[in-house]
Amino acid sequence: MNIILVKAFTKDKSQGNPAGVIFEADNLQDNQMIEIARDLGFSESAFVLKSNRADFKIRYFSQTQEVDLCGHATIAAVYASWKENKINLGNLNEKSIMIETKAGVLPIKISEDGMIIMDQASPQFSEDSHNKNEIVKLLGVSEKELANYPIQTVSTGTPKLMIAVNSMEVLFDIKPDLEGIKMYCKEHNVKGFYPFTLETKDEDSDFHARQFNPAAGINEDPITGVAGGALGAYAVRHKILDKNNFIIEQGYCMGKGGKMYVSISEKVKVGGYAVIFNNNA
Repeated sequence: MNIILVKAFTKDKSQGNPAGVIFEADNLQDNQMIEIARDLGFSESAFVLKSNRADFKIRYFSQTQEVDLCGHATIAAVYASWKENKINLGNLNEKSIMIETKAGVLPIKISEDGMIIMDQASPQFSEDSHNKNEIVKLLGVSEKELANYPIQTVSTGTPKLMIAVNSMEVLFDIKPDLEGIKMYCKEHNVKGFYPFTLETKDEDSDFHARQFNPAAGINEDPITGVAGGALGAYAVRHKILDKNNFIIEQGYCMGKGGKMYVSISEKVKVGGYAVIFNNNA
């Protein structure tokens, strides 16, 4: 079995969100994919299969279950496919392909400098109300440490709960009640809390974020592509910044930092770089 280990949303082997990419996975059963994902030990891994609808199909598994779409594992799978010569740019500066996922057939663009950009689903904004008092208890912060933006579920393929906080200090001090978050996500059809702030590590960035998704077996995810797309759509909808292109930082508090490049126009696009690593990196 051909397994490539990739760090997504970074060029630094010591940073980024790791994913296993498993090629020629057509004959694997679901329980085998979960077992492989568990053995690899990453938040998600990508299994590449043949497709009648696209260039290839990707299925995504956490250590406990299948998920419909995973941004960092998509970046990882496309990058590994490129490096394994399964995608050939030829003399082109960039190439577009299509991938089949449970969230639909999605366009992907890969550039010769290694930037990979994925289209995500059109944003869906839930109007469900969320109790601030309950949310802050689950995050271990105070209500006055929340920023004045709505707590809202947004999906560009996977529903994430957007929660704005006042500063990076508050963001890094979060002590999540993981069992409580798991129950809340199940009750509200949410697949992860995504607290964020406009304070950033680098001055060229726009947001710094974290993600907690214990219901999928991911206590904290280093860098989350589908949440990044959702945050970009949320930022445009609520006019948080006067722009529609964003750089989102995530994972630095875990020592797995990286950046997502998000563009919101007719489509939601999320891009980033990647690097192949080994388990000793």
